[in-house]
Amino acid sequence: MNHPERAFSFREIGSEDELVKAMFNHKWPLCYSFYHKKLLYLSDGDSEDSPEYAVVTIDRTEGRFGIHGREVGRIKPASMLAAELPGFIQEMNAGRYRSESPVRVVAEPKWHHRCQLCGLEGEL
Repeated sequence: MNHPERAFSFREIGSEDELVKAMFNHKWPLCYSFYHKKLLYLSDGDSEDSPEYAVVTIDRTEGRFGIHGREVGRIKPASMLAAELPGFIQEMNAGRYRSESPVRVVAEPKWHHRCQLCGLEGEL
C-alpha cells in the first residue's frame, strides 16, 4: 500500500460494469474509492491524472472506520485495457488473489467523509 495514512472515502458500486466505468471514465480526488462485493478498491495513486487502486479485503474493523485487511491486488488503469478489468475483478471476487500484504487503513462512507484531498475538509 503506497498511502496507508490516507483517509479514504468509498462509494458502493453495484456491478463490475459500473466499477470499470468509474475507474476508466472518470477523474476522482485522491481519497475517492469504491466498495464492490466485499472488497475495497482504494485510491492509492500519487496523482489524479494517473490513478492506481489497491484492492483490499476487510478482515476486521476497528472503531467507526478502521479497517484491518490485506492488499490482494492492484489496478493501474493507465497500464491496462478496460476490457481486462472484469476478469481481474472476477478473480478477486473468487479469492484468487495476487498478493496478501496486511494493511490497516481508515475508510469512511462517502456521505461521512471530509479531507484535504477532496476539498471537503471543514465543510460540515
